[in-house]
Amino acid sequence: MTSDVANESPEAKKAIFRSLVDIYARAAVEELEAFVAPDYVGHTAAGKRDLAEFRSSIINFHAIFEYEADSFLVEDQFVEGDKVATRMTAHVKMRETGEPVTMLGINLAIIKGGKIHEEWNTWEVLRPPGATENASAAPARDSLSTWG
Repeated sequence: MTSDVANESPEAKKAIFRSLVDIYARAAVEELEAFVAPDYVGHTAAGKRDLAEFRSSIINFHAIFEYEADSFLVEDQFVEGDKVATRMTAHVKMRETGEPVTMLGINLAIIKGGKIHEEWNTWEVLRPPGATENASAAPARDSLSTWG
């Protein structure tokens, strides 16, 4: 089996996306090109973004949140053709306050030739019962949509 064929298997596509999640958690933006195509397009509530903007998003979110190596838990992944759907949970802390934040994310990625070419995502912040939104808590929902 050639590496091109191996990169097109459902398990390989899941692994590629999981590698992206790991890169994100570590802020290892120098590793993005190994998994993300140069013509990458990310679709978020904030609009479309290219690879450079995705890189900036990772850096910006690491300025807001503290991440651990296991901050992201991939709950489910499904592959159909070039599409990889992933449901995940992120457990992070606000850098400013140390307050824990839990977010649920859904991502749909197009993976061809071993690289992510396009993706759509949405994130929702979970709050404990009785918690209120305030400026010192997690950012507004639409600001979370810039994750990719």
